Parts: sequence; C-alpha cells; structure tokens
Amino acid sequence: MLKKLKLSLLLLCLPFAALAADFKAGDQYTVLDIEKSSTPQVTEFFSFYCPHCFKFEPVAKALEKSLPSGAEFVKSHVNFLGGLSPQVQSNLSYAYIIAKQNGKGEQVADQIFKSIHVQRAPLDNIKDVKQLLELNGIDNAKFDQEIASMPVIAAERAMQDKQKKFSKLGALTGVPTFIVNDKYKININTIKSQQQLDELVAFLLKQ
Repeated sequence: MLKKLKLSLLLLCLPFAALAADFKAGDQYTVLDIEKSSTPQVTEFFSFYCPHCFKFEPVAKALEKSLPSGAEFVKSHVNFLGGLSPQVQSNLSYAYIIAKQNGKGEQVADQIFKSIHVQRAPLDNIKDVKQLLELNGIDNAKFDQEIASMPVIAAERAMQDKQKKFSKLGALTGVPTFIVNDKYKININTIKSQQQLDELVAFLLKQ
C-alpha cells in the first residue's frame, strides 16, 4: 500500500518535473550577474506608450493571478522610449503610482492603455493626465498634493533607479521585459503559451 502511494505521488510530480527539466538557462531565461532579491517577486518593465505592452496586458494579468502566495508582482513603468521626452513618460509613472495609492491602479492603467492605443489620445501633457485621473475619481487637487508628496516622488525615483540598474546590466533593452527575483530574465520570444510562461515563472521563483 505504501509503495503504491509513493508511486502515485511520484507520478503526480512527473509532469511538472519533466517540464521544469526543459527550462534551461540561456534558452527560456537568462541568469543575471546580480544578487537575488530577498523576497520572491516578478517585475514587469513596461510602458503605457508601448503597443506590445498593451497587447501583452492580458498575459501579464493572468501571470500575476498564477503567482504563488507570498510572491509579489511589480509593474515598473519606464521612461526611455523614443519619440517622447522622459518627463512626458514619467507623468504616466506618477499617474499610475497615485492611482495605486488610491486603490485604483489596475482601473487607471486600463484607462491609460485604452486612451493611447484605442482612442489615440496620446496623454502627452499633464492636463490630459490629470483629466483622466479625475474621471476615475482622483481630482486635480488630490493629484497636485500627491505628486509633490515624498512617497510618490520616492516610488517614481525607485522605478527610474530600477530601470537604470537593469539597463546597465544589459537585461532591459525594450519592453515588456519580465525579471524574476531580480536574477532571472525571461526570454519572452521563446515562450509559446500562457501555461509555459506561468510554469517557467513558478520554476524560477523556487531557484
């Protein structure tokens, strides 16, 4: 009976073990020359102005939902895309941070993506950004107050610092880019399905 139980447990483990064995450094992921994060996390570097990021949003959301308990999903907005000034791009970083602090991060992020890529409204001046947030329940006075607050300034600076760090490592050359535990970059062009991405991330979180 005990032997049968052990065999059953082994068989249950085989599908994931077989799949995990197919994940190889240099193929589906790259090991970065940096210290691993102290807590489990997945960072998505993205830009609201990036059409690929817009199309990838459903995948990113599904990935976030698949994460094990205790693992954090961090969306980090970049400001290095061509054609727009860093300040214009950082305005949307501030908008996203403020929205998150008010419990409306996903709601506002969806609206920003829709405005830029569906409605073709570029949100390239601060007045338009403030108007979008006002439509989502964050009025101009609250926006002005929070954008000048230390928590928001520090959060935006942290995004820039993280962007610079991984750019210097050669890990961040475009968006979207996914990095697990600050140590493993997903080679997204090798990923063929949502399931493969979810299982690769789960595998790397345990490394």
